[in-house]
Amino acid sequence: MSDVAVLEVEGLEKRYKNFSLRVSFHLAPGEVLGVVGPNGAGKTTMIHCLLRIVRPDRGRVRFFGLDLDQHEVAIKQRVGFFLEEAPLFRQMRASDVLKFFASFYPSWDWNLAEKMLQQFELDVTKEVSELSKGMRAKLGLVTALSHQPELVILDEPTAGLDPGMRREFVHLVRTALRDFHPAILLTSHIMADVEDLADRVAFLQGGKIALLESKTRLLQSWRRIRTRCRDLPWLDPGDWVAVEHDQANGELQLVTNRWNIALLDQLREAGLKDLEVFTLSLEEIYSYVIHPRGRTSATLSNNAHRWRGLAGGK
Repeated sequence: MSDVAVLEVEGLEKRYKNFSLRVSFHLAPGEVLGVVGPNGAGKTTMIHCLLRIVRPDRGRVRFFGLDLDQHEVAIKQRVGFFLEEAPLFRQMRASDVLKFFASFYPSWDWNLAEKMLQQFELDVTKEVSELSKGMRAKLGLVTALSHQPELVILDEPTAGLDPGMRREFVHLVRTALRDFHPAILLTSHIMADVEDLADRVAFLQGGKIALLESKTRLLQSWRRIRTRCRDLPWLDPGDWVAVEHDQANGELQLVTNRWNIALLDQLREAGLKDLEVFTLSLEEIYSYVIHPRGRTSATLSNNAHRWRGLAGGK
């Protein structure tokens, strides 16, 4: 496998009147990067800049070591893409849509396309406008994968699909990863998709990447610790993403993104007992990164500092 990054994004910027995007990241061969964030965070703007649907204001983008401005056609022949609610020529038959897309890709594999169409039970004699949202999504995925691209860009691929359709969609992406090992850039606000597929996760908020980390590292390093105490002891704010203390019943919940067993020893030394430790799902981690908070009126460090939750432990 080549050591050259499939995608390198350096200082990519796009400015609008009330919004600006500025991101940097890279994608390795065969890697799945999930980009998550709320609506309006800039996920689709980023994808549109990468595909040159809109022109960025500044920054450098390289695919397979090639500059996008100089090698756009050659690059796009090696890339598959799926855009949420892509038009797909709604008055054309699905079979004609496939022929149209096939004409752009020298490596188009009709055997692979037919295999996916059969798996999806997709009637290609129908016009695109006659297909359900789920079937249009399946057609879009066939157009994205049938030339066995080295990079697949999926923008909100399962938005609006029912759970059964979503599982089928994810299964096909996994099959592609197994069969021809593409790198995948996946944007989504559905955390289950990202948890199913991603190797690394980028949390996008307000046009900037708030955190980029491997999924394994995220799931290993975030924990919730629960106990009861009357008075909140001294706690180092740098260790905690959130501190939630209910003074009425004494329940204390601590969330950390720096989990290690030594934290329990520190808490016990601070006088806390009966400590319970829980793992966090990616969706729970998302809520703390995107919406940092500390829901407590208690003070820390001998009442010297008012605690405020900060994602990333900063």
